[in-house]
Amino acid sequence: MALYEEILTSRAFQIIVLIPVLAMFAGLYGTYHAGEDFGIMLAITLGVSVLLLDIMIIKIEIDEREVRIRGLFGLVVRKTVSIENIAGFEVRRGWMSCYGTIHFTLPAKACVTIRRKKGWTVFFTTNHPEEVVRVLAMLGVPREP
Repeated sequence: MALYEEILTSRAFQIIVLIPVLAMFAGLYGTYHAGEDFGIMLAITLGVSVLLLDIMIIKIEIDEREVRIRGLFGLVVRKTVSIENIAGFEVRRGWMSCYGTIHFTLPAKACVTIRRKKGWTVFFTTNHPEEVVRVLAMLGVPREP
């Protein structure tokens, strides 16, 4: 059972991502009508479309054991950080005000940086920073100034 769950989307980002998808389908249509090798173009179009759809949505889940960050399908956007591996966290206003090694960002109110005991720093954006702070504090994760 998740203590916190949020799904982030951005209409502007979705429109920007859909432009190359539509262009690839137009290329697929042109390839079909030109009588070229349709199978290769179809496989590439479907593969790239699935990858682009995966980055359009970020789902954040926090439960008693871990913080999970996933995309729509979890193919490209996928990271799990166990609670016992978190050295501390920091919350900043604005979705571009955090820094870290692994980024999961879409336009939102705030960003959360998770400093791990071992491994790279992870940060993600959220529209409900007060809820993230409440849940992580409840789980005993120290907040950094």
